[in-house]
Amino acid sequence: NMTGKNVGLLKRMQDKVNEINPEQKLIFLHCIIHQEVLCKSVLKISHVVDVVTKIVNFIRARALNHRQFVSLLEEQESEHSDIGYHTAVRWLSLGKVLKRVWDLRAEIQTFCKMKGKDIPEFSDKHWIADLAFAIDVTTLMNELNTKLQGKGLFAHEMFSLVTAFMRKLKFLSSQLKINILTHMPTLKEVTP
Repeated sequence: NMTGKNVGLLKRMQDKVNEINPEQKLIFLHCIIHQEVLCKSVLKISHVVDVVTKIVNFIRARALNHRQFVSLLEEQESEHSDIGYHTAVRWLSLGKVLKRVWDLRAEIQTFCKMKGKDIPEFSDKHWIADLAFAIDVTTLMNELNTKLQGKGLFAHEMFSLVTAFMRKLKFLSSQLKINILTHMPTLKEVTP
């Protein structure tokens, strides 16, 4: 077994590292790209994702609703012609769907009011800020994912990309604490 933490290559690598520097820990990643999926739960954006998923499903699940929504977009000469689906397993689509809902929130609100469905979150400035934050962070994560999928990357190059991303997140966190939103363009739109 090449990958076991208790036997095989990984165990031998850890033993060698311990021999050279007992303080140094090896980080074992089953799949570097999939690690970002864990960030969703760490970011605590499920309250945003759940609402967005319900909105998209309300519009897309019934053919009549979907046709009426597309007609509304055409009538209002919207820059966008439709709204896409998002499924829980398709993390890459999440950022795109969040952004599309953001761009269409006025049209979505109009459509839902016509259908007698209220979206109180669209009136909640804190929820809107969370949506903006989620868009900015998922955009960054999609950029990382694209880089990680580059052809011919070695593990150490992928590791460098991930560690650079982690440093970037720490930097952004420190910037957010003092309300500097230079690298968070969507959040900057709604934050005074």
